[in-house]
Amino acid sequence: MLSTMKELPATLLVSPIGFRTLAVEIWNTYEAAYLPEMALLALVLVAISALMTWTLVVRRVNYLA
Repeated sequence: MLSTMKELPATLLVSPIGFRTLAVEIWNTYEAAYLPEMALLALVLVAISALMTWTLVVRRVNYLA
């Protein structure tokens, strides 16, 4: 998680104007003090990450079996 947060400034600097990622939206809503919206977006990010991690683990277990 910490390594991902280190990449956010690079994303903010390099991304084209108007290009928004979920991490950038979370950052913007946090900076604007829209905490309920920020919390919902953060939960979505965690859910997507958990689903993708679970998918990779299941595929690896099936590959090794």
